This record gives sequence, C-alpha cells and structure tokens, in this order.
Amino acid sequence: MNHPCPCRFRLSKLWLVIVTAGLYSLMTVQPAFVDYAPVTVKAQTGIPPAKSQERFDKLVRDDFFAGMMGDEMRLDRGMKFCEDILAKNPKHADALVWHGGGLLARAAHAYRTGDSTLGDKLWSQGLKEMNEAVALAPGNIGIMVGRSATLIGLAQSGWDSSDAESRALLESALLDYEKVYQKQRPYFSKLDAHNRGELLFGLASGWSILGDDAKARHYLNLIVKEVKGTAYEQEAQKWLNGKARAVVQHDCIGCHAAQAY
Repeated sequence: MNHPCPCRFRLSKLWLVIVTAGLYSLMTVQPAFVDYAPVTVKAQTGIPPAKSQERFDKLVRDDFFAGMMGDEMRLDRGMKFCEDILAKNPKHADALVWHGGGLLARAAHAYRTGDSTLGDKLWSQGLKEMNEAVALAPGNIGIMVGRSATLIGLAQSGWDSSDAESRALLESALLDYEKVYQKQRPYFSKLDAHNRGELLFGLASGWSILGDDAKARHYLNLIVKEVKGTAYEQEAQKWLNGKARAVVQHDCIGCHAAQAY
C-alpha cells in the first residue's frame, strides 16, 4: 500500500494477532492437500535432525509467530534461518515470503519507536520480497497465503480508502485468496472448520473493506453453508443480519490467537 505503512495503521497487538492467526490457520493445512516442498536443513542451523525433511513452514513458523508477538530473539533466529537459505538460493520462494513477513514485523516495531526512515525501508523491502515470492511460485498455496494473510491483516488494522495503490494491493491479496479457495474446493469440506472459516472470513472482510458488499455477502453466505454448525456460522449470520456495507471485522477463532491477548 502506498505507504500502507504500519505507522498509519492501528497496529501493535491487533495487527500481530490478525496476521499471525491468518498465517497459522491457512499455512498449516493438511500436507496431503498442499503443494509444499520439503526442505533439507543442515545440522549447523540448529534445527533438530528429525525435522530435516519437513515442510518449510513447519521449520520456521514457531519462531516467526513468537517474533511477531514481540520475542525479538525468536524472530532473529527465524530470519537468520531464511537468510542462510537465501544466501545460497536468492529465489527460494518459501524463504522469501517468510523473510518478507519478518521485515514487516520489524517495520512495525520501527514505526512504533518513531524511526520512520527505517520503517519505510523495512516495509518496502518486505513487500518486495513477498511479491517476488508469489511471482516465483505462482499457484503455490502456502506462498499466496503468506502474502495475502499479511496484507488483509494490515487492511483490517487500518485503511486509507482513498489511496489507489493501497486498493490495488489489497485486491491482489484477495484475488490470491480466491485462487486458494478454488484450488481447495475439491476437498474443501475435508479441511477442518478452522481453516475453512478463516479463509472465507478473510475474503468477506477484505472485500467489505474495498466496499464490495455483494462479494462480502457472498463469502458470508458461503461460511453459513461451508462451516455450518460452528462459531463461524454464528458470526457470519450476525454480519448478514446487520446493516448493509458494514466492514466485516473478524478475529481469528483459535487458541493460538488467544495467547496474544
């Protein structure tokens, strides 16, 4: 977003909860359904040997989530892990999308401490890396979700509807979320309610932020259909029965998000 920089958003804890929850809920879909590639990790990285052939997100997510919640040492460790991989392969899409998200977390910290110059630099680089990751791995669910969940989370935290670049960036995130939904449709009912509900609420929220009430209601109705009998359905019904064109706000339903409050 043209300086959709965190200094212009109501970020801090709210932003961290939304972004972390979105990444956790959608990047940890059952492995049988997702096109992640395993990564080999050498012993000197500090990653236990038993995990040497795991999916990339499983190797780094705990450090990144802890870092986004304020543990700088854990974030530094996750970032270094990605940087070691990128030093050997600058086009490693998984490492790029996670590293880019880490840079945005550092940018948020810089803005909160009043260092706008550093914040702008970190923000621009983080966004560049996330965009590059999507370009390098088109159609990869994990990569698309990594970028889109972050941008939708930022938009939920604060929004300048008059900024054309901001709108274009958010729309690109939503279109990728829609691609994820289309790819998962053949087995969508087999995913747990958490994954289904968070994906669809992300779409409903994002389109409502852009002012597209029809699309927002479409995804709220899909929640009622696809996640019937859950807290997601109850929440969607409240939005559907509320005033028109309301911006749909949603906090992730899950124990991992609750830890941040």
